[in-house]
Amino acid sequence: MLKYFLPLIFFVSILNAKPEKEPSLLMLGVGGFNMLHGPKTMVYQAEYRFNAEIYRKGHFLLRPLVGAMMTGTRSSYFYGGIAFDFIFKHFAITPSFAPGIYFQGGGKNLYYPLEFRSTFEMAGIFTNKARLGFQFYHISNASLGRKNPGTECLVFFWAIPFN
Repeated sequence: MLKYFLPLIFFVSILNAKPEKEPSLLMLGVGGFNMLHGPKTMVYQAEYRFNAEIYRKGHFLLRPLVGAMMTGTRSSYFYGGIAFDFIFKHFAITPSFAPGIYFQGGGKNLYYPLEFRSTFEMAGIFTNKARLGFQFYHISNASLGRKNPGTECLVFFWAIPFN
């Protein structure tokens, strides 16, 4: 019987803990571009999450972000959107959405300059509010272009907090 109550007590204590104000984050990452289809290449990205709280309820935080990424074939994507942080004491799960402009460079043709990035992120949070984690995201033109091939990226990142 006790084995059923311990996880419940742990979960309730996490939800009842008072959330702290989150700092802005500068996230620097590296990973793979076009992970589910060939050819693959490296991706480098920088993202800034503002400490401006659009909405906050308990451990849920909605805040703006801006960023840029570049691939090993000189394709680039510049974006701005929103992140939905679910923050626990030392762990965060963050889906986000960000429309942006894609420049093909020497890489994959996504058939339209306006692209949309949907991201799932998991990260550990250190006591100084720095984060270490990964993002998996899909970039697509939402069928606005002649074709909609899309691409997927897996990025590992380090997030530096700014107060």
